[in-house]
Amino acid sequence: MGHLKHNPKRSKEKIDDTKEEPLPPKKYVYRKSRTSIWMVLIFLAISGILIIAIFITFTPRETETIEKYDLVLLDYTIWVEENHDYNYSNPVIQIYNTTLNVSSRYDENVEDGLILGFYNELLGKSVGHGRTFNINVTIDLDKDGIDDVTNKDALGYGFPGDGLLYNRTIMINYKILAIQKANATIS
Repeated sequence: MGHLKHNPKRSKEKIDDTKEEPLPPKKYVYRKSRTSIWMVLIFLAISGILIIAIFITFTPRETETIEKYDLVLLDYTIWVEENHDYNYSNPVIQIYNTTLNVSSRYDENVEDGLILGFYNELLGKSVGHGRTFNINVTIDLDKDGIDDVTNKDALGYGFPGDGLLYNRTIMINYKILAIQKANATIS
C-alpha cells in the first residue's frame, strides 16, 4: 500500500487556548400575551368616544321657542275645504319667507294679529318645526274671541270681512325658518 499524501494545511489544527465551556441551554420563560389587554383597552376607548358623541348629539339643547310678540320668519300655505276635500293644487294663500308678529287678532295692542288657531299653534315651537293642521269653521260676528255657534274659542277666520276664508274650514301648512325674540334688540 502506498503512502498517503499528507496535506500540511489539513494537519494543522487550530489550537484554541481559550476553551469555553458550553452555555447551558436557554430556559424559556412563559410570558402572558398582552394583546388581549390592549384589545380590551382599545375597545373601551372607542366605546367611550362613541357614547360621548351620541350623548352630545341627542342631548336636548335649550332652543328658543316662540312666545307672544316674537317675530317669526316662516313659509305657510292655506287651503280651504270644499265639499269635504282640499284642493292642494290651488291654495288660497301661499307665502314664502314672510315675517309675522306672533300675536292674536284679539290682542288689543296689535292691529294685524294672527287668527287664534294659528297663533296658538305657533306658541312654544322652535326653528325648523313645521306641520299641517286643520281649523274648523268659525263665526265670530261680534269679534269677542268666542265662536258664536259653539261658544268655544274662535280659532279660524270668523269675521265677515275675511273674504274667501270667512266661514270655511281651512288647512294650514307652515315651516318656521327663524325667530327673533320680542325683547331682543337689533344692533
